[in-house]
Amino acid sequence: MLAIDKFYTSNLNKNRILIVDDDELVVDSFEKILRDYKDFVVDKTTNSMQALELVKDTDYDIVITDIVMPDMDGLQLLRRIKKIKPETEVIMITAFSSYNSAIDAIHFGATDYLSKPFNPDELKVRILKAIKKRKAIQEKIERIQEMERLSYTIAHDFKSILVSIKAFTRMLLEEYSERLGKDGTFILERIKTNISDLERMVEGLLQYSRIGKFEVTWENIDTNSFIREIVQNFLPLLKQKKIKLEIEENLPDVYFYRDGLKQIFYNLIDNAVKYSKNTEGSYIRIGVLEDTGDFVKLFVEDNGIGISKEKLPVIFDIFQRENRNGKGYGIGLAIVKRILDKANCSISVQSEKGKYTIFYFTLPKVKRSEEV
Repeated sequence: MLAIDKFYTSNLNKNRILIVDDDELVVDSFEKILRDYKDFVVDKTTNSMQALELVKDTDYDIVITDIVMPDMDGLQLLRRIKKIKPETEVIMITAFSSYNSAIDAIHFGATDYLSKPFNPDELKVRILKAIKKRKAIQEKIERIQEMERLSYTIAHDFKSILVSIKAFTRMLLEEYSERLGKDGTFILERIKTNISDLERMVEGLLQYSRIGKFEVTWENIDTNSFIREIVQNFLPLLKQKKIKLEIEENLPDVYFYRDGLKQIFYNLIDNAVKYSKNTEGSYIRIGVLEDTGDFVKLFVEDNGIGISKEKLPVIFDIFQRENRNGKGYGIGLAIVKRILDKANCSISVQSEKGKYTIFYFTLPKVKRSEEV
């Protein structure tokens, strides 16, 4: 096994690359090619398990790995790298030109794919392309994080101000209602209602900005019983709105954290209830669509008023909602999307105005005891 004999200190002006190949000659040839470029810092190993440990401990910009290796092949290594460091770019190398291998590599998150033998100049071009992509993603993440910090600060301060205004409004209503008269009392009541609406919006923004900032406990969860507990809160409203709730039997268990899973199902069900047609034949369905590798794909479907084509592209953005008689604040779906994004899961929507809406989302499969 080729061991790492030198570790470099972090250098913002250099791009750190890890080369992984079970053939020591190949690894050395890579290093020689990249040695001439002063903006590259190279680590190397012939052992895929050691490569995984290095990725855990080191912030690599790029990992270049062979596909065919003993113990753990390149595709397995790619998938593990993406779980540990999703932002690390991976370039796959193989001596066997295989379209299927290329498709598999790209599907699991590889940035690029090269077949041996390759041109050194082409290798550098591919590396620079991957670095450019990584830097663009990092800049985007930094901008988002800055906006999140700003949003949290503003929302927190705004909430304090609203609490104060609400207290003064209550004092006016309790102590000066006779002087205010009927019209004055009505205006204050409207102000009080609007303040309550603003409080809920601010609380939603605070909740949105907290997602992913605190440690959570992941566990195997019995999806069937979990959903049925959540549904208990909706039973009176479902009856009132004449909505039939259909939950598939034997939904697959998932590996998630309870508060996050609760918010996912609660907000999706609440959204379906809120925008139902309130007529006979209204329904909400919850079920499983398919098994997708490490994930299961579930859906929440309703035959409510639907979403317009114009709103579909932004329906998961915060404070974006269909103009549905002022219902909701455009926060619930944004929270669902953010929770799933942070868990490396996905969500999508299909809808036709006036007919139906279906949300599809993935959740991690249950873990065996040795994996937890």
